[in-house]
Amino acid sequence: MRRLERREVNDLRRHRLCLAAHRLAMLNSVDELVCLPALHNVDKLTHQIETVRKVLRRFRGRALLCDEVGLGKTIEAGMIIREYLMRGLVRSVLVLVPPALVSQWREEMLSKFDLCFATTADPRLKRDPDSFWDAENLCIASLSIVKSKRVSHRVASREFDLIVVDEAHHLKNRGTQAWKLVDSLKSRFLLLLTATPVHNNLLELHNLITLLKPGQLETRAAFVRRFISKDDPTKPLNEGELRELLSEVMIRNTRALAGLKLPPRRAATVCVESRPEERTLYERLSALVRREYAQGDGAIGRDRLTLRLLQSEAGSSPQALLRTLEKIRLNRREGDPLGAEIDEVAALAGSIVTSTKTEALEPLISDHGEQTIVFVSFRETLNFLASHLRRRGLEPVLFHGGLSSGEKDAAIAAFRNGAPVLLTTEVGGEGRNLQFCHRLVNFDLPWNPMRIEQRIGRIHRIGQERTTEIWNLCARGSVEDHLLDILDRKINLFELVIGEVDMILGHMTGRGDFGDRVLDAWASASSDGEAAANFESLSQEMVKAKHDHERTKALDSALFGEDYDA
Repeated sequence: MRRLERREVNDLRRHRLCLAAHRLAMLNSVDELVCLPALHNVDKLTHQIETVRKVLRRFRGRALLCDEVGLGKTIEAGMIIREYLMRGLVRSVLVLVPPALVSQWREEMLSKFDLCFATTADPRLKRDPDSFWDAENLCIASLSIVKSKRVSHRVASREFDLIVVDEAHHLKNRGTQAWKLVDSLKSRFLLLLTATPVHNNLLELHNLITLLKPGQLETRAAFVRRFISKDDPTKPLNEGELRELLSEVMIRNTRALAGLKLPPRRAATVCVESRPEERTLYERLSALVRREYAQGDGAIGRDRLTLRLLQSEAGSSPQALLRTLEKIRLNRREGDPLGAEIDEVAALAGSIVTSTKTEALEPLISDHGEQTIVFVSFRETLNFLASHLRRRGLEPVLFHGGLSSGEKDAAIAAFRNGAPVLLTTEVGGEGRNLQFCHRLVNFDLPWNPMRIEQRIGRIHRIGQERTTEIWNLCARGSVEDHLLDILDRKINLFELVIGEVDMILGHMTGRGDFGDRVLDAWASASSDGEAAANFESLSQEMVKAKHDHERTKALDSALFGEDYDA
């Protein structure tokens, strides 16, 4: 204060140098993470906090995070990003992810870390790509878009303070465009995230580490001579020395060491026989979808998403289907030859006021005396079920994207305080702690297995103390019936660790969107028998992918064991 009175103050340049010095000093002082109070709906597990400390303090922000599936590598990366931003050591961040994970990462960063990232799904990218890449300091990008020739040079021309690559096993081959892209990018800090760093050859590990710290594992030729058995490319030589070198750049937490043991999950399917009018509606809609799918340029066939939506809605409720059919009727052209058929299908949907699935739901809710979460995919289905349950004397709590933040809080509070049923759409419980409930009903089934996992993850998470019960409803012979045969009976999805199904999908050839594969299997069939054969083929591919994943998981466990935890 005396210095201020004498007007002895530093000029702006010296003040900024002082701040920079403090920031540099903070880099080496990370006993306390400044980001923790700023996080929302994050469990802040010990192994995650220790991982962040180790990355900042020991690895200087360049690390390979190889936690087992389900331990929260995304949360660890988000904490590191937030910590660096709050300390002023980072201003620009690029996150590279598979296309299917762009929106999921954006939601996680926003809801848990208060970080608003632009994404490569932003229309601004198409309008003015140069401006987009120059202006955005926080960006989540599809790796397949960024590695393309029209985009890669723009991204490589600027420098990011921190780059994060999720599912980094896609960089295992240094001859690919993905590896070359990441190698060309300039960044002070780099995080590579993967649960399976080695698939078939220890050279894959060398390729990943070279991106992080060139020379850490010597040259490619020297690495082969010193560390890879000539008889088996997955068997290391000089194992102790290799482990020591890896420990300087790699962290691998296991569920055993993290002390995380969730109670088991138990799943059951209730497959109902549809009434004649329900079956007629489903068959008429399926015939329409199949014809438009085969034609490719029909009145609604130009948009595969519309066909997929119609067939999904038919598996959910007539009310959900009717809404989309009415939109198509309003937008169709004069004299459209499909007009009469769409009118007939819409009339069928409008005439059905109840359903066998709805009746099958009632005992799952009322006969057990336990709180239950019922998931649906569409708001019309939610409203229909709510009215039906109220007529039966059950008052559900409703949760959907149309509610305000305060209304969502009130809905969760009402359920937490003893309401018997939470009826929710996909947005239900995102970022909410619902593990006080242990029963879940999938009234309908998303065609993307990751969305099914996200539903289950609302209650099967840290803090859950009881066996998680999952009930799946479907109509016999429907798309969802075939899908459950694959996911439940063939690969036991409901017994997998959260996050593992994505690893399995990653082993499938021509990965694409799994929901599109489901549409192809159903809509390309000319009969129920052909549809069954198509789904069996998809099933065999997925079973093989699961075996490949298990082999890779066993290999990584044998190679790395529990020597690289935080």
